[in-house]
Amino acid sequence: MSSSRLLLRLPAKPEQLISLPYIHHLPAAVGRTLRNGTTIVTDEAFPSFFYKFVPWPRSSLAANEIETYAKLNGLDDVSGIAQLLGVAGTKNHLVQKMERSHHGSLDRFLFSEARGDGQQIRIELIRSVLAQIAETMMKIHALDLIHRDLKAENVLVFDEKADAKHWATVRAKVSDYDRTTELARGEYLEEPVGSLFHMAPELLAWEKYDRKVDIYAFGILMFEVAHGGNTPYTNVGTGMPGSIPRDDFAKKVVAEGFRPTWLHDDALLKNMAARCWSNNPHDRPEFAEIFELLGTESPWHTALNTTMPVQCSELPRSDVAGVGMAAHVGKKRSKMEDAICALQVPDTLVASVFDGLRDARTSEFSARRFAMGLLNELDANAGEVKTSMVNTFKLVDDNLKEMDPPIESGSTAVVALLRKNDLSVAWLGDSLAYLFRKGSGDAGFECLSLVDKHHPDRTDETVRIAAHGGMVGREQRWLDNGEAVPSGPARAFVPAVNENTGIALSRAFGLFAFKPVIGDEPEIVQIQRQADDLFLVLGSDGVFDLLHVETVYGILAAADSVQQAADAIIAAVLKLGAPDNASVVVVDMRKSAN
Repeated sequence: MSSSRLLLRLPAKPEQLISLPYIHHLPAAVGRTLRNGTTIVTDEAFPSFFYKFVPWPRSSLAANEIETYAKLNGLDDVSGIAQLLGVAGTKNHLVQKMERSHHGSLDRFLFSEARGDGQQIRIELIRSVLAQIAETMMKIHALDLIHRDLKAENVLVFDEKADAKHWATVRAKVSDYDRTTELARGEYLEEPVGSLFHMAPELLAWEKYDRKVDIYAFGILMFEVAHGGNTPYTNVGTGMPGSIPRDDFAKKVVAEGFRPTWLHDDALLKNMAARCWSNNPHDRPEFAEIFELLGTESPWHTALNTTMPVQCSELPRSDVAGVGMAAHVGKKRSKMEDAICALQVPDTLVASVFDGLRDARTSEFSARRFAMGLLNELDANAGEVKTSMVNTFKLVDDNLKEMDPPIESGSTAVVALLRKNDLSVAWLGDSLAYLFRKGSGDAGFECLSLVDKHHPDRTDETVRIAAHGGMVGREQRWLDNGEAVPSGPARAFVPAVNENTGIALSRAFGLFAFKPVIGDEPEIVQIQRQADDLFLVLGSDGVFDLLHVETVYGILAAADSVQQAADAIIAAVLKLGAPDNASVVVVDMRKSAN
């Protein structure tokens, strides 16, 4: 294997594959540290990119940006998007390798050229830059994505020869997708996010909103560009005499139509900006109309037919040879809580399934975090598996403890590490792993069960639970006659927390209120790979509670690919009713980590 790739299927969109390049040979996390703890690392020997090191406990926005890039890569043309070049993880940080602009943000570039006097900037440059941004935003909206923080500060100027005096040299790229979210047409959001000056009235009023908030923000951005990078409001929140308090500013925008004072003499730009920052979202134009009205004379535009939908290439099914992944929400579940990850680097594959309990935050974070942490630990421990596995499980749980807001949920974990000669599987909880080999006799295969479930009624687990002050029992169901009878599976109870609420697992990530009764130390098995190894299958209990291994093998043997096999396994589970969330990873042992 030569390529390195990170694959994720996360609870919010289990049917959607997130596929990203994984990078090696990171620099030290030494550079400019921002207020949120992110460290920006640059190296003038490599001027075309930089790194963002984000502390793991604060990585939710960075993770959202990374996953947004996986969707943006579905566009046929990404030339107007500041690129994510790869991802990685260290012991302390989630790392993004980003395309670098030596000219910086658009507002600073324009201000340095014109000192805030937009009349000093050629109208061709103003229109070209705005057309570029509008075209890019048109494509982003075509993916049902909303940027939610569009402003001149989040647009970067590219091309080393970019010169405001030669307007055709300036390439503007939209960046900063940490607040971008997916929203289908006709749907709305309610949580207000964004930068104060660029927030639409509906955001400031805490009302529901849709993609038209990006149009409003673009109208304010038009002011910034047309006025040489000037801030749209100079007398808000400064604390100086006559300054408008931030709360009063929001009220003035919503109730009084307060907007920047337009000074540039181009009537087309003025009228377009006024339409964009209309109080009524329905009166704001779409980006396709904005792009068409601003003109397409910019040398950067791709000559799209703005009357037709933007074409998007289909996201890849998988970029890792011999790995298939599939998941589906259970029919008796209101939401998906499973997460899946596969990480391939040369001669090594990490595959994992995480089954969430009580919400998806723990499983989602674990899927993003574990595989990268394991690779780091293997490097630090000269490839020794047991120490590396144990350390990684502890690192993930420690990170979960530090999350803000605090995490109360939990997750099972089953992780497989495949190298050229060996297979190691580690687990917490009751997600399972099976190794299928060629066999003799009528069955034609041999199946090795690699996981002994962490259930409270497993004899050694019952003893461990009692030693930590817990107890094992079943929840009570009340009959019509008033009699209480045991109901459901065996559970671990922690009387000091809640004597009436138990956990149907004895070990898991998270669930800190129940620790140490709910354990967090993994069990690990290691075996040597053999020439007759066929398939490794990892799955949540929602898969193997319904399918026998004989059925699974039949699906594997009949499939043309492991992705087809993974899809067929989930389809079979759905056909049987699929009450629980179901997730599966299928690995072709004949192709992986060889």
